[in-house]
Amino acid sequence: MLHVTYRRLAKIDPRNDGQVIVSDQLVPNSTFLGYLNADHWAVAVPIAEEHPFIAGVFVDQNIYPRRSLAEAVLRFIEEDLEILSESRPK
Repeated sequence: MLHVTYRRLAKIDPRNDGQVIVSDQLVPNSTFLGYLNADHWAVAVPIAEEHPFIAGVFVDQNIYPRRSLAEAVLRFIEEDLEILSESRPK
């Protein structure tokens, strides 16, 4: 569905997801955690698990390990907070 918009944005920047270019996807002064090699809908919405008919007809490749992703993000935050607390003056 996003092939048309991807091609249009690719004229500006080939690194796009069909809706926005990479530079517009990053929050200024934030920490970049990494790229997910998946469709953004697959990461955000569990269509295959909650709506199997819709997934079977309209969506492909919707299975994504969301719990593992959430755990990795939370571990990163936990470690970052530990580093911050250790660097504070006592």
